[in-house]
Amino acid sequence: MRRPYCLSAAFLAFLVLGSSALAASDFNQRIRVTVKELEPFSYCCISHKGAFGDMGSVLNDLIAIMQSQRLSPSGDLIAVYNINPTQGIPENVEYEVGFPITAQLFPQPPLQKKEWNHLVVAAAEHRGAYDTTDDTIDQILDWMEANRYVQDGPILGQFLVIPTQDVSPSSLRTEIWIPIKKQ
Repeated sequence: MRRPYCLSAAFLAFLVLGSSALAASDFNQRIRVTVKELEPFSYCCISHKGAFGDMGSVLNDLIAIMQSQRLSPSGDLIAVYNINPTQGIPENVEYEVGFPITAQLFPQPPLQKKEWNHLVVAAAEHRGAYDTTDDTIDQILDWMEANRYVQDGPILGQFLVIPTQDVSPSSLRTEIWIPIKKQ
């Protein structure tokens, strides 16, 4: 079964920025952090350097190019952040937007095929608007420190609920992964 991949840039800007007014009730949520052991997986992505607000147009490009190359995702939308977004978000940040794909696929430029090889992660589900994700990341980092783990790779967000006009920001769910190793 094919998933619909048509999301407007304006709506994706909402996805990235969220709604501050509706997010206030979610901001202080307590999360449950777990250690997950993962299998490596391939993903197809577009790397981007710029503001997080660009993510909508980057995603539109990704989807259009994947469709033109007849590449089908094998999982949920992901974003990989090569910085720690809790330490201030610069205007030009490097991140990747992509989808898991089967290892047998070979995307052509400007798409990149990458491997997620971080096998142990601290994971927690963020519920609510995207502009409060940094609170969840802070809580994961606090849990890591308390449990004597350090960050060992980029942060990954897996979008479990893709917003539509019928989905309120409080219904959004994103699983956050931070690769870890013992201190």
